[in-house]
Amino acid sequence: PDKNREHYSFSVQDEWRFANDWELTAGLRYDSFTQFGDSINPRLALVWSTAYNLTTKFLYGRAFRAPSFGELYAQNNPALIGNASLDPELIDTYEVAFDYRPSYELDIKLNVFHYKIKDLIDVQFNTEATNALKQSGHGFELEMVWRPSDDLTIISNYAWQNAEDDVSNAQIANAPKRQFYLRSVWALNQTMTASSVVNWVADRARAPGDTTRSAIDDYTSVDLILQYSPAVEGLDISLVGRNIFDEDMREPSTSQFLAAPEIPND
Repeated sequence: PDKNREHYSFSVQDEWRFANDWELTAGLRYDSFTQFGDSINPRLALVWSTAYNLTTKFLYGRAFRAPSFGELYAQNNPALIGNASLDPELIDTYEVAFDYRPSYELDIKLNVFHYKIKDLIDVQFNTEATNALKQSGHGFELEMVWRPSDDLTIISNYAWQNAEDDVSNAQIANAPKRQFYLRSVWALNQTMTASSVVNWVADRARAPGDTTRSAIDDYTSVDLILQYSPAVEGLDISLVGRNIFDEDMREPSTSQFLAAPEIPND
Protein backbone atom coordinates (compact mmCIF):
# COMPACT_ATOMS: atom_id res chain seq x y z
CA PRO A 1 0.00 0.00 0.00
CA ASP A 2 0.94 3.67 -0.37
CA LYS A 3 2.60 4.85 2.83
CA ASN A 4 4.13 8.09 4.06
CA ARG A 5 6.99 8.66 6.53
CA GLU A 6 7.92 11.86 8.33
CA HIS A 7 11.32 12.04 10.00
CA TYR A 8 12.69 14.83 12.17
CA SER A 9 16.15 14.88 13.71
CA PHE A 10 18.24 17.14 15.92
CA SER A 11 21.86 16.81 16.97
CA VAL A 12 24.17 18.70 19.31
CA GLN A 13 27.90 18.28 19.99
CA ASP A 14 30.42 19.90 22.31
CA GLU A 15 34.19 19.63 22.64
CA TRP A 16 35.69 20.24 26.07
CA ARG A 17 39.43 20.43 26.78
CA PHE A 18 39.30 20.11 30.56
CA ALA A 19 43.06 19.48 31.04
CA ASN A 20 46.25 19.92 29.05
CA ASP A 21 46.32 16.27 27.98
CA TRP A 22 42.59 15.45 27.98
CA GLU A 23 39.76 16.34 25.62
CA LEU A 24 36.14 15.15 25.69
CA THR A 25 33.80 15.27 22.70
CA ALA A 26 30.16 14.55 23.55
CA GLY A 27 27.25 14.43 21.16
CA LEU A 28 23.56 13.59 21.23
CA ARG A 29 21.22 12.90 18.35
CA TYR A 30 17.43 12.83 18.59
CA ASP A 31 15.26 11.31 15.84
CA SER A 32 11.48 11.15 15.57
CA PHE A 33 9.66 8.90 13.10
CA THR A 34 5.93 8.77 12.49
CA GLN A 35 5.99 4.96 12.40
CA PHE A 36 7.70 4.02 15.65
CA GLY A 37 8.35 7.15 17.70
CA ASP A 38 11.60 8.52 19.09
CA SER A 39 15.23 7.40 19.18
CA ILE A 40 17.93 9.07 21.31
CA ASN A 41 21.54 8.17 20.55
CA PRO A 42 24.60 9.50 22.44
CA ARG A 43 28.26 9.48 21.41
CA LEU A 44 31.34 10.08 23.55
CA ALA A 45 35.04 10.35 22.70
CA LEU A 46 37.63 10.85 25.42
CA VAL A 47 41.11 11.60 24.01
CA TRP A 48 44.22 11.36 26.17
CA SER A 49 47.59 12.63 24.95
CA THR A 50 49.40 9.88 26.83
CA ALA A 51 52.89 10.86 25.61
CA TYR A 52 54.38 13.07 22.94
CA ASN A 53 54.17 10.14 20.48
CA LEU A 54 51.15 8.24 21.85
CA THR A 55 47.44 9.13 21.80
CA THR A 56 44.79 7.04 23.55
CA LYS A 57 41.07 7.26 22.76
CA PHE A 58 38.07 5.86 24.63
CA LEU A 59 34.97 5.79 22.42
CA TYR A 60 31.30 4.97 22.93
CA GLY A 61 28.48 5.30 20.44
CA ARG A 62 24.92 4.22 19.84
CA ALA A 63 23.22 4.14 16.46
CA PHE A 64 20.01 2.80 14.94
CA ARG A 65 18.61 1.56 11.66
CA ALA A 66 15.02 2.37 10.89
CA PRO A 67 12.95 -0.44 9.32
CA SER A 68 12.58 -0.10 5.56
CA PHE A 69 9.22 0.40 3.89
CA GLY A 70 9.37 -3.20 2.66
CA GLU A 71 10.03 -4.57 6.15
CA LEU A 72 7.10 -2.53 7.46
CA TYR A 73 4.45 -2.80 4.76
CA ALA A 74 5.26 -5.38 2.03
CA GLN A 75 2.29 -7.59 1.11
CA ASN A 76 1.63 -10.53 -1.24
CA ASN A 77 5.35 -11.36 -1.32
CA PRO A 78 6.23 -14.70 0.31
CA ALA A 79 9.90 -13.70 0.54
CA LEU A 80 9.10 -10.65 2.70
CA ILE A 81 5.90 -9.98 4.64
CA GLY A 82 5.90 -6.58 6.32
CA ASN A 83 5.19 -5.88 9.97
CA ALA A 84 4.05 -2.33 10.82
CA SER A 85 4.92 -2.89 14.50
CA LEU A 86 8.68 -3.24 13.96
CA ASP A 87 11.13 -1.29 16.13
CA PRO A 88 14.44 0.12 14.86
CA GLU A 89 17.61 -1.95 15.20
CA LEU A 90 20.00 -0.58 17.84
CA ILE A 91 23.77 -0.99 18.26
CA ASP A 92 26.05 0.06 21.13
CA THR A 93 29.79 0.13 20.42
CA TYR A 94 32.72 0.47 22.81
CA GLU A 95 36.27 1.08 21.57
CA VAL A 96 39.76 1.77 22.87
CA ALA A 97 42.19 3.09 20.26
CA PHE A 98 45.94 3.72 20.42
CA ASP A 99 47.92 5.82 17.93
CA TYR A 100 51.67 5.37 18.43
CA ARG A 101 54.28 7.22 16.35
CA PRO A 102 57.76 6.23 17.53
CA SER A 103 59.36 8.07 14.59
CA TYR A 104 58.46 10.11 11.55
CA GLU A 105 58.83 6.96 9.45
CA LEU A 106 56.53 4.68 11.48
CA ASP A 107 52.88 4.95 12.55
CA ILE A 108 51.20 2.11 14.48
CA LYS A 109 47.50 2.04 15.40
CA LEU A 110 45.59 -0.49 17.51
CA ASN A 111 41.81 -0.49 17.90
CA VAL A 112 40.02 -2.86 20.31
CA PHE A 113 36.21 -2.99 20.10
CA HIS A 114 33.08 -4.58 21.51
CA TYR A 115 29.53 -4.17 20.26
CA LYS A 116 26.01 -5.36 21.01
CA ILE A 117 23.05 -5.21 18.64
CA LYS A 118 19.46 -5.74 19.69
CA ASP A 119 16.13 -5.87 17.85
CA LEU A 120 17.77 -7.10 14.63
CA ILE A 121 15.08 -7.59 12.03
CA ASP A 122 14.68 -11.21 10.96
CA VAL A 123 12.99 -12.08 7.66
CA GLN A 124 12.10 -15.73 7.05
CA PHE A 125 10.36 -17.09 3.97
CA ASN A 126 6.57 -16.77 4.16
CA THR A 127 6.65 -15.31 7.69
CA GLU A 128 6.25 -11.81 9.06
CA ALA A 129 9.35 -9.70 9.72
CA THR A 130 10.16 -9.51 13.43
CA ASN A 131 12.69 -7.96 15.83
CA ALA A 132 13.82 -11.45 16.77
CA LEU A 133 17.62 -11.40 16.70
CA LYS A 134 20.45 -10.18 18.92
CA GLN A 135 24.14 -10.10 18.09
CA SER A 136 27.36 -9.27 19.90
CA GLY A 137 30.98 -9.22 18.89
CA HIS A 138 34.47 -8.16 19.83
CA GLY A 139 37.85 -7.96 18.19
CA PHE A 140 40.78 -5.76 17.26
CA GLU A 141 42.55 -4.24 14.28
CA LEU A 142 46.27 -3.53 14.11
CA GLU A 143 47.48 -1.11 11.43
CA MET A 144 50.97 0.01 10.43
CA VAL A 145 52.31 2.59 7.99
CA TRP A 146 56.10 2.44 7.51
CA ARG A 147 58.23 4.64 5.28
CA PRO A 148 61.71 3.07 5.33
CA SER A 149 62.89 5.47 2.62
CA ASP A 150 61.64 8.43 0.62
CA ASP A 151 60.81 6.07 -2.25
CA LEU A 152 59.08 3.23 -0.38
CA THR A 153 55.90 3.08 1.72
CA ILE A 154 54.51 -0.10 3.31
CA ILE A 155 50.92 -0.24 4.60
CA SER A 156 49.64 -3.24 6.52
CA ASN A 157 46.76 -4.23 8.78
CA TYR A 158 45.54 -7.35 10.54
CA ALA A 159 41.98 -7.72 11.85
CA TRP A 160 40.43 -10.35 14.10
CA GLN A 161 36.83 -10.46 15.18
CA ASN A 162 34.42 -12.86 16.84
CA ALA A 163 30.72 -12.20 16.29
CA GLU A 164 27.92 -14.42 17.58
CA ASP A 165 24.17 -14.68 17.45
CA ASP A 166 23.11 -14.16 21.07
CA VAL A 167 20.05 -16.38 20.60
CA SER A 168 21.75 -19.47 19.13
CA ASN A 169 25.37 -18.69 20.17
CA ALA A 170 26.40 -19.54 16.59
CA GLN A 171 29.16 -17.64 14.81
CA ILE A 172 27.81 -15.01 12.42
CA ALA A 173 27.83 -16.49 8.95
CA ASN A 174 29.97 -15.37 6.00
CA ALA A 175 31.99 -12.67 7.81
CA PRO A 176 35.75 -13.36 7.94
CA LYS A 177 37.09 -13.96 11.42
CA ARG A 178 40.62 -13.04 10.33
CA GLN A 179 41.92 -10.78 7.58
CA PHE A 180 45.37 -9.50 6.61
CA TYR A 181 46.27 -6.77 4.12
CA LEU A 182 49.73 -5.70 2.92
CA ARG A 183 50.49 -3.01 0.36
CA SER A 184 53.84 -1.63 -0.76
CA VAL A 185 54.30 1.44 -2.96
CA TRP A 186 57.70 2.05 -4.55
CA ALA A 187 58.44 5.27 -6.45
CA LEU A 188 60.74 4.12 -9.27
CA ASN A 189 61.26 7.70 -10.44
CA GLN A 190 59.34 10.96 -10.64
CA THR A 191 56.78 9.59 -13.10
CA MET A 192 56.48 5.86 -12.34
CA THR A 193 55.43 3.86 -9.25
CA ALA A 194 55.15 0.11 -8.65
CA SER A 195 52.74 -1.35 -6.09
CA SER A 196 51.90 -4.78 -4.75
CA VAL A 197 48.83 -5.77 -2.74
CA VAL A 198 48.37 -8.96 -0.72
CA ASN A 199 44.94 -9.72 0.79
CA TRP A 200 44.23 -12.78 2.97
CA VAL A 201 40.68 -13.68 4.08
CA ALA A 202 40.05 -16.56 6.49
CA ASP A 203 37.60 -18.35 8.78
CA ARG A 204 34.18 -17.66 7.29
CA ALA A 205 31.44 -19.79 8.82
CA ARG A 206 28.37 -21.21 7.12
CA ALA A 207 24.94 -20.22 8.37
CA PRO A 208 23.30 -22.61 10.86
CA GLY A 209 21.33 -25.12 8.85
CA ASP A 210 23.54 -24.77 5.77
CA THR A 211 24.84 -28.31 6.16
CA THR A 212 24.93 -29.45 2.54
CA ARG A 213 28.06 -27.48 1.64
CA SER A 214 31.61 -27.75 2.90
CA ALA A 215 33.29 -24.89 4.74
CA ILE A 216 34.19 -21.77 2.76
CA ASP A 217 37.84 -21.90 1.73
CA ASP A 218 40.28 -19.21 2.81
CA TYR A 219 42.10 -17.36 0.05
CA THR A 220 45.10 -15.11 -0.58
CA SER A 221 45.12 -12.76 -3.55
CA VAL A 222 48.11 -10.87 -4.95
CA ASP A 223 47.86 -7.83 -7.24
CA LEU A 224 50.63 -5.89 -9.01
CA ILE A 225 50.22 -2.33 -10.28
CA LEU A 226 52.56 -0.26 -12.44
CA GLN A 227 51.49 3.37 -12.79
CA TYR A 228 52.93 5.98 -15.14
CA SER A 229 52.13 9.67 -14.66
CA PRO A 230 53.68 11.67 -17.50
CA ALA A 231 53.99 15.43 -17.43
CA VAL A 232 50.52 15.79 -18.94
CA GLU A 233 47.88 17.26 -16.66
CA GLY A 234 45.08 14.81 -15.85
CA LEU A 235 46.74 11.77 -17.47
CA ASP A 236 47.68 8.53 -15.65
CA ILE A 237 48.42 5.19 -17.31
CA SER A 238 48.30 1.97 -15.28
CA LEU A 239 49.11 -1.66 -15.97
CA VAL A 240 47.29 -3.81 -13.39
CA GLY A 241 47.58 -7.52 -12.72
CA ARG A 242 44.73 -8.83 -10.55
CA ASN A 243 45.10 -12.13 -8.68
CA ILE A 244 48.30 -12.90 -10.56
CA PHE A 245 48.63 -16.41 -9.07
CA ASP A 246 45.11 -17.37 -10.20
CA GLU A 247 43.83 -18.10 -6.69
CA ASP A 248 40.35 -19.67 -6.51
CA MET A 249 38.66 -16.85 -4.59
CA ARG A 250 35.03 -17.35 -3.60
CA GLU A 251 32.65 -15.12 -1.69
CA PRO A 252 29.89 -16.93 0.21
CA SER A 253 26.42 -17.09 -1.27
CA THR A 254 23.37 -17.13 0.97
CA SER A 255 19.81 -18.27 0.54
CA GLN A 256 16.57 -18.44 2.47
CA PHE A 257 16.46 -22.08 1.32
CA LEU A 258 19.59 -23.37 3.06
CA ALA A 259 19.13 -26.89 1.68
CA ALA A 260 19.23 -25.54 -1.90
CA PRO A 261 21.32 -22.33 -2.17
CA GLU A 262 20.72 -20.20 -5.26
CA ILE A 263 24.48 -20.23 -6.04
CA PRO A 264 25.58 -23.63 -4.69
CA ASN A 265 29.33 -23.18 -5.23
CA ASP A 266 29.57 -19.60 -3.90
